[in-house]
Amino acid sequence: MGTLPAELTSFIGRRQELRDVRAVLSTGRLVTLTGPGGVGKTRLGLRTAAQVARTFPDGVWLAELAVVQDPADLARTVSAAFGLRDADDDPVGRLTKYLEDRALLLVLDNCEHLRDACAELIELLLKAAPGIRVLATSRQRLGVRGERVYSVQPLAEITELFEDRAAAVGCRIDAADRAQVVEICRRLDGIPLAVELAAAWLRVLSVDDLLARMETLAPGRAEILDWSWELCTPAERLLWSRLSAFVGGFDLAAAESVSCADLEVLSGLVDKSIVQSVGGRLQLLETVRQYGLERLRADGSADAVRVLHRDHYLRLAERYSRDWTRANAQIEAHRFTEPEHANLRAALEFSLSTPGQEATGLRLVVALHYHWLFCGHPAEGRHWLERALEQNPGPSHDRAQALWMCAFARCLTGYASTVRPYGVEAEAWARDNGDDEVLAHALLVLGGYWFLTGDGSRCEPLFEQAIELLEATGRPSSVLLQLHSALAQPYVWQGRALEGLELARRGLELCEASGEQFARSSLLFARSLAQWALEAYAEAEAGLVEAVKLARTFNDVLGTVIAVEVLCWVKAAQGEHSRAAELLGIADRIWSTGGASPMLGSLHMREAHDTCAAEVSEALGAERYRVAFERGAALAADFDRAITAVVGAGPASVGSGRTGGPLSAREEQVAELVGQGMTNKEIAARLVISRRTAESHVVHILDKLGFSTRSQIASWVAQR
Repeated sequence: MGTLPAELTSFIGRRQELRDVRAVLSTGRLVTLTGPGGVGKTRLGLRTAAQVARTFPDGVWLAELAVVQDPADLARTVSAAFGLRDADDDPVGRLTKYLEDRALLLVLDNCEHLRDACAELIELLLKAAPGIRVLATSRQRLGVRGERVYSVQPLAEITELFEDRAAAVGCRIDAADRAQVVEICRRLDGIPLAVELAAAWLRVLSVDDLLARMETLAPGRAEILDWSWELCTPAERLLWSRLSAFVGGFDLAAAESVSCADLEVLSGLVDKSIVQSVGGRLQLLETVRQYGLERLRADGSADAVRVLHRDHYLRLAERYSRDWTRANAQIEAHRFTEPEHANLRAALEFSLSTPGQEATGLRLVVALHYHWLFCGHPAEGRHWLERALEQNPGPSHDRAQALWMCAFARCLTGYASTVRPYGVEAEAWARDNGDDEVLAHALLVLGGYWFLTGDGSRCEPLFEQAIELLEATGRPSSVLLQLHSALAQPYVWQGRALEGLELARRGLELCEASGEQFARSSLLFARSLAQWALEAYAEAEAGLVEAVKLARTFNDVLGTVIAVEVLCWVKAAQGEHSRAAELLGIADRIWSTGGASPMLGSLHMREAHDTCAAEVSEALGAERYRVAFERGAALAADFDRAITAVVGAGPASVGSGRTGGPLSAREEQVAELVGQGMTNKEIAARLVISRRTAESHVVHILDKLGFSTRSQIASWVAQR
């Protein structure tokens, strides 16, 4: 369990250092690997983490911080490493709640530019979560109380590394070259990155030529990045500096757009290991990127290149926004934005913090509305929208768009009661300027305000008017389709389920005609809600499972969990109470770790949820209900595993008889202790594990043995 990346090149040496770091990590809860850029902190940290992974029941998790430019994004980035969804404006609270009873290792790579923010966050996490340890890499200590610092020294096996990397570019080092190799490595101070960059030149230079080039450099110019820069052609230097504007990697099209990249020049940088190809994308190591940025600033062109960088992503975002309702465009848009998230942040930060660029920043944040609202980033989207609105106070079409989008994001993050001023201002601008599309969007969020705050009668006419306005334009609109879903839901709660069903079906027909996928998920949910109300349970279940699959495609955690919630009600109505309890546990855990207000604050859904939970608990009895609920919650610790359980043929961990295979050695231990009458807390203390881990083991034992109570485990242990 965890997120450690695969190693792309062989790991050379560091045997003693690995032993040392493992020893320090066994006694210290925060270990920071320090040293200059390129000395090998990241490789040593990741290899250590891989070696100790089995000692952490809840896994080893990596958060790469080089892509984080704003300290305010730190907690959100670390949360994302654990798969926590961006659903509220308290990522620190969500993260501490998630980690509080886990036993895991968190690796934070490249902390130096966020030193104070990292120190503050780490201190909070270590206090809140006694079962976690942190392994950080930084050019300097973080200054956290209890921090153990391990200084990473130059690589002792540096000539071995040189020979390995030389072989990778087709150069065999023989005995006659050894003295020169030793001298090259001495001049490079044993720094692994320096040696890797130098060895890459053996594609075109002999070992003798490489050493001779280094000897002709002026004093102080043997620093490898300076040296590599000098050996690059002018075109390669220009490209290197311009590519440093990218954060977290880039594709070929982006390189061509921002840097006018010539393929031959780009290939030259790849051959020299300045640019790396990883997983179909291109990137610069952070040390190399920072050097390029320094060169970019030195020649005075940094802002001009950042404008090119921002405009590249603006063009793409506006194209995908414009084509959102076109068949397959939504999947393409999602595939574009997710890997470019760090670059989008950088473009927005530049635009909204640079005088004269604020209006373009507003354009960009508006163009990315589908990324914020539909693809799982509502809280961050709300942050950027609010910031853009603050920077652009004058009335405009873009501001009106941002207003309704910000209101939408607030609804999604549990702040529906605060959205009315945004909707009212957007509505006023739209009426003053005769813009029916913006007016319809404003009415959508105003209707959402009334629906989520419990007044269905006031939301219906607003939704109905918005539908009429968008239908009159004759243009395809994803929002028009979502309005069919939005209106169908209050119809259901007002006792007009047949009308809601018909409205959802009409919306689905429009989806079929256009190939629209995102709104289809919402409409399937609305149709299933109506079918549940009409007691058409089999049809409702099928629709909800399909809705979950579609929502997951877009990383739409809120759409996913809402559908799971109603599926609970369906299974309860069908008399499948164990399955309903497990689904309630899954939904509860996703709501909790996602951070959003359960049921988005909808009073109608909250009441239905409470009724379902009470009925299921009564049907199963308190103990069986608790076990099934906890089984679901344990599943949802891994979001993808939970969704697989929801959309599969049946529950992943509920069955009659042994369905989960033999008990592991640790589960055998836990079962024996359950048989002795120990509580989860006592088991955790005996085995030196977290209470949550003990609970998880008990849930897995119940699953594998087909039991529902601890007493059944005790009887099974006694009979063996």
